[in-house]
Amino acid sequence: MLVMENLEKVELVREKCGVSYEEARKALEACGYEVLDAIIMLEREGKTAQEPEVVVEVAEAREEPKAEERSGYQESKATNAWNQFCKRCREFVNSGMDTTFVAERNGERVIALPVLVVIIGLFMWGASLWLLIIGMFFGFRYSLEGKGKLVNDLNDVMGKAADAADDIKESVA
Repeated sequence: MLVMENLEKVELVREKCGVSYEEARKALEACGYEVLDAIIMLEREGKTAQEPEVVVEVAEAREEPKAEERSGYQESKATNAWNQFCKRCREFVNSGMDTTFVAERNGERVIALPVLVVIIGLFMWGASLWLLIIGMFFGFRYSLEGKGKLVNDLNDVMGKAADAADDIKESVA
């Protein structure tokens, strides 16, 4: 059953790329029998849209893919993963700069900073979290300005935390 599936995959790659059975099989083996990856690998190697070659020697059909073919494929996967990581980091930084952390006291805005700066501050100096918590007991209220459901949810949580701090302050006084 598995042999038949592999044969169908080889046939599909051969038809789509116009390569020989041997080249299609080697590409599939190098890519773990992932059809799309094999097609992309053949395109990058410039082997697509060629007339299929006739395999003369049976021994060639059993050769393993060359190490440089496998490493080129692995490098392209690593490059794609790195590009995806960089894209996510850019999105995180952009959203962190577009969203603003606001601290208010007695209805007056005391400070407004990009959320990214606040996050970095929390990681760089551990006491900053304690200062934010203590600030609630001195009448500070915190909120976020930006778009998105997460901003609204966090504002609800921060509002409830400030209300709880007010309740504790009143019960102690």
